[in-house]
Amino acid sequence: MGNKDLRMAIMMMVIFIVLFGLSFTFQKSGVLTTHTTAAFFPRVVLSVAMFLTLIIILQNLRKGAEAAAKHSKDAAATRRVVLSMIWSILFGFGVSFLGTLVSMGLYIGGIMLIWGFRNWRVIAANSLITPVVVYLIFKKVLLVQLPAGILL
Repeated sequence: MGNKDLRMAIMMMVIFIVLFGLSFTFQKSGVLTTHTTAAFFPRVVLSVAMFLTLIIILQNLRKGAEAAAKHSKDAAATRRVVLSMIWSILFGFGVSFLGTLVSMGLYIGGIMLIWGFRNWRVIAANSLITPVVVYLIFKKVLLVQLPAGILL
């Protein structure tokens, strides 16, 4: 990872911290039917994002610029990153159209294919099991409302 990666990770960390702080300004419901608030899920996502960004920062500081120069010249890696970003944007639109769980299954399978994983059984298992686990945890245990989309 190069100097650009470190700067980008630091910028992302600042943005995540600001967004995390803004989550404390969310309006609380007068009648809570669940034990979670509207800020719960954004805080979980932002906490995970901050943790992963911290890992990027620490790896960058530890490995130095030699490994980054070798990685930055890899055209295939650049192609995978661009396709992953496009696929992630499509996932965001898919959540509102197809629903969270269907979009998640498609997203997982697509990302695995983009990054070169070709074991179809594992791709299918991940694409099916992960949305089921997310459904059970978020919908049944935490009582979080997930966008259903037109298919559900």
